[in-house]
Amino acid sequence: MNSKNYLPKMPILFTVLVLMLFSSLAFSQDWRGKGRIRGVVLTEDGQPIPNVRVSFEHARYEAKFETATDKNGKWVAAYIRGGEWNVDFSAEGYVPKQISTTVSEVIRSKPIEIRLKRTKKSIVSEKVSELLVKGNELYDQKKYEEAIEEYQNILRENPNIYIINKNIGNCYYELGDYDTALEYFEKVLEEEPDSEEILVTMGNIYLEKGELEKGLSFFQQIDEEGITNPLTFYNIGTSFFNKGEIDKSIEYYNKAIGLDPNLSDAYYQLGLCYLNINEKEKAKENFNKFLELAPDADKAATVREILKHLE
Repeated sequence: MNSKNYLPKMPILFTVLVLMLFSSLAFSQDWRGKGRIRGVVLTEDGQPIPNVRVSFEHARYEAKFETATDKNGKWVAAYIRGGEWNVDFSAEGYVPKQISTTVSEVIRSKPIEIRLKRTKKSIVSEKVSELLVKGNELYDQKKYEEAIEEYQNILRENPNIYIINKNIGNCYYELGDYDTALEYFEKVLEEEPDSEEILVTMGNIYLEKGELEKGLSFFQQIDEEGITNPLTFYNIGTSFFNKGEIDKSIEYYNKAIGLDPNLSDAYYQLGLCYLNINEKEKAKENFNKFLELAPDADKAATVREILKHLE
């Protein structure tokens, strides 16, 4: 399921301009590009797992493809477009795992190591696989209540597949039931207390609920040394931006850029940050960098208007 990326609140100064930013995205079917990522899938005790299904779905575009691990548990995905990808790892006899990772078409990515837990049942049944496919199809069709029922059926069939609680949490989030969504994400966190993705997701939901301190407390549980996904830093920066802590937001947007110098939205946000503290030259520098990286983005026309006012 897709991870949530939350749009920051904008300064009152740009209220009129911001209305232009929320147009719908144009989706592409093409997943090809110049990016390349690789990794290995192991058991909890470090043994390679062959024939693991590795499924990719772009977080922004309608781009999907699959690969599988070899006899040494290794996999490679080459010639793919940059950006955030949601990746599912599944194999018979193991609890499925889902992660988000960012692919750069410029910088070589570090190998990804995934460790899968064995299920208490010997295999993930064919029925469970069918329920998961059906649930995901219903989710993609925005039939969230029906998707929840299919995911619940998976847990009835095999309660050990705890990661399905994330799918259910995503459905409740889309339905606007944040409290129930948090209950299901908490169930995943009980099994994976260091899950960067779940900590960020829960933190952002609390921010949407207006509970800023509670939201930030989840971000503070993340070991920054181990963060490899620039969107984690981006989302933390956004939480500080919404709270009005501009210096902190600048710090985290720069950390995001440190992991991915081509993250255009981070430059856009830095431009807004510097406008807030009246550092116009730095604002111009970052807005121009945004246009260099994303000249055809939905926000590009608005950024050009802002730059005209800054001249």
